[in-house]
Amino acid sequence: MEVELRTKVFLLPLVFVASCGISPDRVQPAVSQYNGDSVSIQLNGNAVELMGAPDRQTVFSKADAEAARICSKGHKKKAEYTSSRNIPTSQYTYVIERLYLCLS
Repeated sequence: MEVELRTKVFLLPLVFVASCGISPDRVQPAVSQYNGDSVSIQLNGNAVELMGAPDRQTVFSKADAEAARICSKGHKKKAEYTSSRNIPTSQYTYVIERLYLCLS
């Protein structure tokens, strides 16, 4: 009985933390490459993976806004999303890199 109670007490915080998820405010897009014609934006893949669909869309919208901001600094004013890829950063982590073309 005592072992079962200790197991429940140990697992309860883990279940609580797992149910919290990650807020979209904690994932910030980072510019990884810009050459005037295209821009690459990286996002924390592990954090995005743990989010629900609405939060994931919010994070992707933040990446879209950052790409538009960067493209507007050059001679082309509009950013258009083209593709994404997952880039491993270690054995268990990765970033999502979203590629945008900068168009007139």
